[in-house]
Amino acid sequence: MEPVYATESAETQDLLDSLCGPVRNWFKDKFPDFTDPQKLAIPVLQRGDHLLLCSPTGSGKTLTAFLSIIDDLVRRSMDGTLEKSIHCVYISPIKALANDIQRNLIDPLREIKERYLPNRAQDIVVGLRTGDTSQAERQKMLRHPPHILITTPESLALAIGSKRFRPILQDLRYLIVDEMHSLVPTKRGTHLALTLAHLDHTISKPVQRIGISATMEPLTKVAEFLVSSSSSTDTKAIQIAHISGSRKLDLDIILPTRDFNVRPVKEILDLNIPHIRTLVEAHNTTLVFANTRKMTEVIAQKLKLAGVQGVEGHHGSMDKKIRLDVEQRLKRGELRCVVSSSSLEMGIDIGSVDMVVQVGSPGSIATALQRVGRAGHQVGGVPRARLLPTSPHDLLELVALQNAILTGRMDQLRFPEVCLDVVAQFLIGLVIQQEWDIDEAYELVASSWPYRNLPYDDFIEVLDMLHEERRIWVDWEENIYTKRGFSQMIYYTNIGTIAPDNNYLVFTQDGTLVGQLSSSFVQNLRGGDVFLLGGQTYRVHAINSTRVNVSPVTGHRPTVPSWTGEAMSRTRELSDAVLEVLDQVSQVVRIQKDPRQVFEQIYKLSPSVSNSLAEFLEEHLRETFLVPTPNRILIEEIEGSMPTYVVTTCRGRAFNMALGNLFAALAKADEINIIEASFDENGFLLKLSKEVNIGLVPGLLREGNGRDIIRKYLMDSQLFQKRFREVASRSMIIPRRIGADEVSPQQFQQKAEGLLKKHRQMESGESLLIKEAENEIYHTDLDLSALEEFIHEMGENNVTMVHSRVKLPSPLGMNLYISAFQDLLSMRTKAFLVKDIDPVILRRLLGKRSLQTDLNPERIDRYYTDKVPDPTSPDGLLRLMDVGGGLVEDSKHPLYVEKLSSVSSSTLQSWIEDLAQAGRIMRIRGTGSEQIDGKWFSKSMATVHGTLGCLATAGASELDNVRELYTGNLFFQSTSSVTDSDWVDVGLSDPHECLRVKILDLLGSEGPKPTDELVERLPFPKRQIEVILHELEVRNLLSVGFYKQTKDGEYILRVDEYKITGGKEDVIEARKIQNHLLDKSFSSREDPLDVMRDHIMLSKQEELLYRSPDYRFGDWSDIKHDSDVVMGRLLNNRIGYTLKEEIPLILGLRPTPWRGSNEERLLEMVPSERNVERKELEVAFLRSYGSDQAEKGKRDFRNAIGNLDRSLSVAKQYKVVPNRKRSLSLFHRVTDVYEPMDFEEALGIYVKRMGPIRLYTIRNNVTRAVEEIAETLRVLEDKGVIEKVITLQPDPIEFYASPEDARKLRDYQEEDRTLRILTQSDPYCSRFIQEIRFVLRDGWYRPVFKGVDPIGRILMYKVNDYLEIKDIQVPHAYLDEFATEFDRLLDNFRDQLIDVSVLHNFNGQAIPLAPPEIQKLVENLGFIPMNDDRDRYIRGGVVATREKSIVHRSLFKIHNLHQVTRKENEMKAIMEMDEVRDTIALRGRCEVMRADLDAMAAANQLHQGTNLRRHLVWASYNHFQRLLMIRNMPAPEELQDVLDAFTENTDPRAYMERYAMKRAEFRKLIQPLLRSGYMVQDYRGGFKVVQPKPDYDVWEEKKSYLKDQILKYPVVSMKQMERLVGSSFKPEEIAQVLHDMEDTGELVKGFLTAETLEIQWGQPDLIEEGESLDPMRDFVMPPSDPLLPYFSGMLRERFGFGSAYIVFHKEEPVAAFKANTRDDVFDITDFNGDPDTERQVLRVMKEFAWEHNMPLVGRMFEKLKSRVASR
Repeated sequence: MEPVYATESAETQDLLDSLCGPVRNWFKDKFPDFTDPQKLAIPVLQRGDHLLLCSPTGSGKTLTAFLSIIDDLVRRSMDGTLEKSIHCVYISPIKALANDIQRNLIDPLREIKERYLPNRAQDIVVGLRTGDTSQAERQKMLRHPPHILITTPESLALAIGSKRFRPILQDLRYLIVDEMHSLVPTKRGTHLALTLAHLDHTISKPVQRIGISATMEPLTKVAEFLVSSSSSTDTKAIQIAHISGSRKLDLDIILPTRDFNVRPVKEILDLNIPHIRTLVEAHNTTLVFANTRKMTEVIAQKLKLAGVQGVEGHHGSMDKKIRLDVEQRLKRGELRCVVSSSSLEMGIDIGSVDMVVQVGSPGSIATALQRVGRAGHQVGGVPRARLLPTSPHDLLELVALQNAILTGRMDQLRFPEVCLDVVAQFLIGLVIQQEWDIDEAYELVASSWPYRNLPYDDFIEVLDMLHEERRIWVDWEENIYTKRGFSQMIYYTNIGTIAPDNNYLVFTQDGTLVGQLSSSFVQNLRGGDVFLLGGQTYRVHAINSTRVNVSPVTGHRPTVPSWTGEAMSRTRELSDAVLEVLDQVSQVVRIQKDPRQVFEQIYKLSPSVSNSLAEFLEEHLRETFLVPTPNRILIEEIEGSMPTYVVTTCRGRAFNMALGNLFAALAKADEINIIEASFDENGFLLKLSKEVNIGLVPGLLREGNGRDIIRKYLMDSQLFQKRFREVASRSMIIPRRIGADEVSPQQFQQKAEGLLKKHRQMESGESLLIKEAENEIYHTDLDLSALEEFIHEMGENNVTMVHSRVKLPSPLGMNLYISAFQDLLSMRTKAFLVKDIDPVILRRLLGKRSLQTDLNPERIDRYYTDKVPDPTSPDGLLRLMDVGGGLVEDSKHPLYVEKLSSVSSSTLQSWIEDLAQAGRIMRIRGTGSEQIDGKWFSKSMATVHGTLGCLATAGASELDNVRELYTGNLFFQSTSSVTDSDWVDVGLSDPHECLRVKILDLLGSEGPKPTDELVERLPFPKRQIEVILHELEVRNLLSVGFYKQTKDGEYILRVDEYKITGGKEDVIEARKIQNHLLDKSFSSREDPLDVMRDHIMLSKQEELLYRSPDYRFGDWSDIKHDSDVVMGRLLNNRIGYTLKEEIPLILGLRPTPWRGSNEERLLEMVPSERNVERKELEVAFLRSYGSDQAEKGKRDFRNAIGNLDRSLSVAKQYKVVPNRKRSLSLFHRVTDVYEPMDFEEALGIYVKRMGPIRLYTIRNNVTRAVEEIAETLRVLEDKGVIEKVITLQPDPIEFYASPEDARKLRDYQEEDRTLRILTQSDPYCSRFIQEIRFVLRDGWYRPVFKGVDPIGRILMYKVNDYLEIKDIQVPHAYLDEFATEFDRLLDNFRDQLIDVSVLHNFNGQAIPLAPPEIQKLVENLGFIPMNDDRDRYIRGGVVATREKSIVHRSLFKIHNLHQVTRKENEMKAIMEMDEVRDTIALRGRCEVMRADLDAMAAANQLHQGTNLRRHLVWASYNHFQRLLMIRNMPAPEELQDVLDAFTENTDPRAYMERYAMKRAEFRKLIQPLLRSGYMVQDYRGGFKVVQPKPDYDVWEEKKSYLKDQILKYPVVSMKQMERLVGSSFKPEEIAQVLHDMEDTGELVKGFLTAETLEIQWGQPDLIEEGESLDPMRDFVMPPSDPLLPYFSGMLRERFGFGSAYIVFHKEEPVAAFKANTRDDVFDITDFNGDPDTERQVLRVMKEFAWEHNMPLVGRMFEKLKSRVASR
């Protein structure tokens, strides 16, 4: 039936009369009248027709949809006909909206019930089912279904697929789909359409459908979408209730400044902040919308710093709890302002919002309406919004947007159709519960609107693909299909169509991790592209799996802007509005009229906005005379060294990407390389390797094969690969989760690459996945239909392309062109990139800093001349020598010539003698450099020049990196004698550091210099000097600009630049602050607890290594268990350890904690006088919950205890407990036990201990509002408690310090040049982590510091029980110092039972290829070759690998499972086993078995008890006696009388009779004694007390037992031993015995089996014996076998089972299964194995079952047989 528009509105009284009494009375008391949408729509709903309701935000749509439904349910409630089933389903696109609607429903229903309904009426129940709904609540919903169910599309799909859920849907009468505009144009809406079709098939009677949205076109298609699948059986009409323009809008555009058009781009946001602040302070609640998540965070932070109270951010990347908290506070009116991206634009009702601020154009009319509608959301409210542009181009778009809204235009939704990946997912879910006829499944799919034109052949191909990929079984003969294998688990854990944006890891060619990139960014990258990351430029070499392989480049600006991939494309309708504005203005200007009149009179713009936009467009028209129009595009060819084309269309990013990729494809076909390609809403930029003939382009486009050309070009792009991965995931061919386990991004992308390779080999058009990936690109990324329309119009000669050659683009194209330079502002090194930028662009980028090009060179020279005063004393001469270098009589150095011109030779000589006698200056010789030998230097500069002089003559001038030169054998001589005597040998200092100091000295004394001049002055290669300059700029010591000329960038000291350009503050070098912090942080303390006190908190054991002289890692356990030490979430919720005495300080730095009712109740259960276990708290907390609420209680407890932990209401302390591997964690009460310190006092102490410190760093650690911190710092400064010091980073930055620290910073201080190996979490290291990661690159490594300089890194981590050292990167100059510290670090790891290290590379090279000095260092550290194909070296172990099968043969022989040692019968087998769990475990060790286990127990006088792994086993009394002594736990005092009773009499019946106990009571009493090992049951049923031997030594018993166990295994790892012997043994105890046996020669240690990742201990003779044994038979190892713990790691890793039957075939575990053994059968319940060996596995399983005389049964077994038979 065709949709029709509803036109008749009902009268108010008629509507009231149509409602039942309670609902009518409630409505009259609540609302003054019905809204227009309600008057139009409610009569339609009351007639039972389907309805699509489209009306503005805040017009009461939700109540419109629900009112008639509530009325119906209330009527049924009163007359007792309200069945306990679901009557209405409300579908929400987002969980937050679902939560909101639930509250909006529950409140009206409660009010109606309490005030208007009679007591006899039934309750109307509302339920919520989303992905967050617990399993217990879902089960409860099945037993007690709600009348109204609120859900999401995915949750509804899962519910309909459930057999248990379908019955409660049979009475469904109403279905509401909200916010349809967000669902229909996406694949999520496509999936929902299929779900609704499934729902119609499931329910026998038609359901009334109601669709809701505020903004939507075309309405007729959306209406058809809503009811398509119900049309075959449903006769209801579908009506459209459309209310447009019924609400007034208060819109306006605000310019941040009058000179908006000429302001640099980066200043506009800062200028917008005061306007946003004014709007926030003038309204109750303001929502600020930004277009990216990054911008959201920036605006929120800037508003807080501007002093705006009650500001928070809200976007999708934030933690869910934080988002919900912001939403709740916003609803309660506690926040004045929330800054959001898109996460709050949906229909969440926040009634208090009365102002919306939109920063930048949202790119869509619909999005703008949604956002504007958040203000005045209540019925009758007036939406009020202010639009703030971010650039003149953005202003143009905002003007077009405002005009489009006010004239009632709407975006047209575009629907994805015939999505093959979505239907594949749906077909998998369809057969989860039952098999389907193929034709019936096709009819079901085709009944949904998106698949109404689905070709039957495509449907069959989807089934065929799913069958081939093992997701379903298809029986083509029977024409049915059904589920297969893991498809049910895959479906349940992967349902949905939203593709996650996985990050790519960026690696340099030496394997260094430098950062991450989002896939939306990577999709635009191609090989050779240059991009910016962390301030450094990188060139792309390859993109593989989850890696982008790059190399750092200097002197190349980015070819892909950093903002690429963030924004959505502007809609076609808004682009048309932009073109309309341009067309009108061009016509007005052409007839020489003022466009300001058009803007003010027609567009209703303010004079300032009109003037700004008019100036911008007039400037454009003056330069080009033309603007883009619907039938014209502009092509501007930029003059320069490389052909660059800016194409301006103003048709939106999607169209520009389509046309741009077509241009690029045509260029590539002509063998022209694309150097750079970037796109925005107004056009695109292409930089090519050679010029193209633009005149030929129209002809090429008219050929009409644009789609094929683009397809070939995109097939190799990252965009195509990204979409292919998403399609493969959505179709569940490559799931992202398998059960509870998430597939890692690397595994996922590797599988996707393999699948893509496979599909690319298919014939063209045969791959459904490739076809769907292409369609998704054409629908989502490229506006291909608009491009094809454009090409068609060009063919008809209706479109023109205007080509011109220009020096700079016109203003409309300038934005894209200048964006290519925008990343320069974020770069650490700009010198190589700015010299080829046009001054116009440079000034726009730099703003005020471009004035540096206007400085007077003479003024600069005078500054440096005056920088050092003329010397009048020896001290003055020394200061001059610090900057002037070597001094000799008659020096020609310009500085000496000028400054010493008035000093006589005799005076100068006397000053030199005075300084030399005091040892403050030194003379140097023996460097081999004429510029240095024989000259006097200040003491601090003597070593610098001596080192550089030696290096210059020792080959350093030929090296790219002086650190590659080993300096251990080089020296020079120095003396302080003026008589040419007392010369001493001096070893070289750090070459890199010396060159760094020399460059700083040169620039500081002579002023700004370009690179080439520095290279001329210093005898080192250009590359080396560039590296130093780069590093110094990164560290904010140098700046780059144009000071004396504008040809090449010049380097200048940051401090000098600041003062030359007018800086007034007295600044301190940033390096001095770093050195002072280093001295403070590493001041030596005898007591490690004093170190903890100095730093307030510590996080890791390594942080004490250089701060307490006698500390070792082994001491950390004692510190951790110290009664004065607590662990908790301390500063900024970081987990760390601190002293109890520091808790008041930490509490004072934190805000008052928030605690809910559950948290308060739980806190009352934590005593003040003692610590308490988590279990004790949980038991006490759950007492108030009934058995039916147990799950909810546990969830409430977890949340409450987590909140108490995060709020530091409790902390933790650790206690050592016998027979427990790990320390016992106890909760320690903080609240009411420790009094928080006053915040002002606490902050003063914090700054004194941690200072000098920036406000930024304080804010990261002190969880108070930034305004409160700033104000308190001002108070402390006024009181003189702290002082402010200024440094440059690169702009003036304030540090806060104690007066003592400030004084020390102003005094001279020598640098600490100690070499240290730290962690990134180290208290010092973490303060400068960004700088460290820039110098050493991103990644997880241990940085190596030389003083404050990060000079190297160690890529090292623990793998199981050894250290994996991937690479050590340390300059050659520091090898000797490094060797000492690294040996110390490795020696400390021995305290953690890690004494094996494996080294891969040193400085990126395999050790055999490394220089001799490195090979010698490795040898001295104790590393020996592993002689493997990876050239690895090992320390502390051996490498003698054998195949696992060899080791397993020996293992099975020892345990009587091998055919050569298998016993004749069960009696002989049991005699050689310490303990046995059941007959199945025993049967594998004997050829025949005649007696059951009970009979054998009697014959061997065995007892039954609990072993160390807590299993019930049969063993001898002596064995249980040994286990009891190992446990070493006292018997429970309350059960001592039980032990006494059974010491005298073992008969349980006598005990039960004496105490009148039932058997169940007796079992409950005796269980603790059985579990603790104090009692066993004999073969006759009696209970016997186990008595330990007198005067036994626990450790001796443990050692003896461990040794016995170890000797049973040819090869065993530490983890395997832990699993084998149970929790009574601590890892340290096991390790000690293993090491003792290693020392005695009984064991060897190392990598003993092939492909192992664990350190193993082995018995060489047993390993050798395995070589001579026959191959092991095929067999099944049951879960009760004593050997299973040995294989449990493999079992979990390979098959996903914790315990199961393992099938061995050809000595390899190839399958595992679970089975129930009741009724003497093996009922197979789960199976996992290699599909290629299933036939052999089935044979082995059958043999196993025959051996035990227990048949194999079960559905899983039948499926296995069926699969094997079908092959």
